[in-house]
Amino acid sequence: MDLVKIGRYVAGKRKDLGLTQRQLAEKLGMSDKSVSKWERGICLPDVSVYEEYCSILGISINEFLAGEDIAQENIVKKSEDNLIQVTTDSKHRQNKLKTIIAVLSVIVLAAVMIVSVFLLRANQPKNYIVPVDPNSAEMKTAELLSGMDGAFLYHYRTSDSFQRLTVSVSEYQSGKRIDRGNNVVSYESIGSPAEGMIVIVPNFEDFTVKLVIADQSAKLSTEIPILNAVEGREYIGRSASQIEAETDIRFDEEQYILALIYDNDIMHVLNIQEFENGNIPLDNDYMYIFSVSFSK
Repeated sequence: MDLVKIGRYVAGKRKDLGLTQRQLAEKLGMSDKSVSKWERGICLPDVSVYEEYCSILGISINEFLAGEDIAQENIVKKSEDNLIQVTTDSKHRQNKLKTIIAVLSVIVLAAVMIVSVFLLRANQPKNYIVPVDPNSAEMKTAELLSGMDGAFLYHYRTSDSFQRLTVSVSEYQSGKRIDRGNNVVSYESIGSPAEGMIVIVPNFEDFTVKLVIADQSAKLSTEIPILNAVEGREYIGRSASQIEAETDIRFDEEQYILALIYDNDIMHVLNIQEFENGNIPLDNDYMYIFSVSFSK
């Protein structure tokens, strides 16, 4: 994310409104030094300030994160790009922090044995998928970008290579599967990535679910319709169940990561592992279960 570009953009918007940095800071209950840092591209404001900050400047959160005005026809694409960039930047910051901690540990402890153990663990194969922490800045930003139905973000990391990543969605009505769709990213010619992300964003206003699969070399984006021809669907209740922690990838196996549940009455929301084990509640009116498969 280009902090300098964002800083220039918001500074221009502030000046267009005839506000000084101090006046803007007072509206936000912040110091003018904070506003100055944002506009110089030193840092971004805390995610909790985004909505009020953008409202004062008369811009959207997407435009703020992009550092430019966005035409109506480009909003969807730019929203996807911002979601991916937010999680990617956060991952880079985490890696940088881990590096600093590791270096300081070596200097302070000066113990060859500790260094050896660290290197040994770092080289051990590890393959996992994990949901983004709901309390993290990247998740809160993603929720602001996505709207009232929120977003489900997953990072995956693999030491082993694989040929294809498939994200499948199975539609159930009253416990019976009536449809299944597969979304496949092939790495046979380009080599599989060491890490990537999967984004699933329900949009209850237009009854679709946005699915994005992205890594450093490939991206797949599609919209999945939900609750087609369901009478009174705008009033139906909704809930979800997903993996809650780091989960080992089982290559060449289907693994459930998320169930979106819709019902006019009482919903039965089970642990996602129960769904994977075949315990599909018969009394949930509609369910859309997302699964992943890493194929070697």
